[in-house]
Amino acid sequence: MKNKFLKITMFLIFGIGFSQTPISLETAIDKAFKNNLNIKSGTLRIDYQNKMQKSAVIIDPLNISAEIGQMNSFYVDNKFSVSQTIRLPKFYNAQKTVLMEEYKNSLLHLDLQKWQLKKEISLVYNELNYFNEKKKLLKKADSIFTQYFNRADLRLKKGESNLLEKATAENLRSQAEMQLKSLEKDREISIQKLSFLINDGNLYQNENANYGILNLENLNAEYAGNPLVLKQLEQEKNIQNAKLLAEKAKLSPSLNLGVNSMTMKGNGADEKYYNATHRFQSGFVGVGIPVFNSAQKSVIEAQKVNQQIAENNYQLGLINLKNQYLQNLRQFQKLNDEISYYQKTGLQNSESILKTANNQYFNGEINYLEWTLLVTQAFEIQNKYIDRLKETNDKIIEINSLKSE
Repeated sequence: MKNKFLKITMFLIFGIGFSQTPISLETAIDKAFKNNLNIKSGTLRIDYQNKMQKSAVIIDPLNISAEIGQMNSFYVDNKFSVSQTIRLPKFYNAQKTVLMEEYKNSLLHLDLQKWQLKKEISLVYNELNYFNEKKKLLKKADSIFTQYFNRADLRLKKGESNLLEKATAENLRSQAEMQLKSLEKDREISIQKLSFLINDGNLYQNENANYGILNLENLNAEYAGNPLVLKQLEQEKNIQNAKLLAEKAKLSPSLNLGVNSMTMKGNGADEKYYNATHRFQSGFVGVGIPVFNSAQKSVIEAQKVNQQIAENNYQLGLINLKNQYLQNLRQFQKLNDEISYYQKTGLQNSESILKTANNQYFNGEINYLEWTLLVTQAFEIQNKYIDRLKETNDKIIEINSLKSE
């Protein structure tokens, strides 16, 4: 395993060409659920909270004491006492409820971590698909600019053009090459992101597929918030309510039960003489009443504030979810309009411009400056389409995530 993580590190730092395993989005998510460190921490937290439930009933230490001295008469006697303080069932039940609510919260927290992880992997996977599409476009541009450079170089040698045309062609080709190298570095970073999220020591890349718009779940104008996030916020309210009851339960009386065993030397009430070999037993019951309870009452008042904070966080979370949904929805609608333009008109126009510009340039109908302007414009249209496609898919992932559990 250590060698596998070393491989990922070397790949990220030096770009060494380790093999990258193609993986589907669904498989990547499944593997991440099994290996991701955040998910493992969430699972351990559940185990911790489950074990903590057994700590609800904590009994105070058993108190054992001994006395020696002139307790009954001039003679020296000894006395042993054993006592135990216990709380009323109300106190222990309140503690048990707090631990149970915290255990339920740990279950919801794990579900929330999986929900967040699924969205993160989906975004990275979309980014890798985007890089693949961008790479195709840059290779296409590089091929055209290379042909243009070769033609410009040949024309210069024949004396049919000047050095400026060749320099322009060389600059266009160099820019395409630099963009390809930069894109490959960005892709390596995204591969590392995906592999880190999966966390099984291997390098993964996306599967080759046509890059298009992702499926968008049914839009709902009456969005009521993500069920999973709201459940977790609701559970936090339950925890604070349980803690308030637990703090109030601390004001309940406690019981102190005990037994004594002592000797007596001398004449007893029954007019018999005892020589300290015989022991006398007694029992006692005490009640602990929290008379000086101002500090605990302050704790209770403070816990009521925590209740209000939990309620406020729930309302804030609900508002934030609705705002996120509406913002993503509006941005999606804006991007979708742009996508529609590119698919209906923009892409066709760019291909027409590219084809016509090449034909006219090679036929001598336009000069290299006009060709450069037209070809750059055509590639810019296709480049913007790919960019908008990625942004649209990002918004679809966000919207679907906000609606799913």
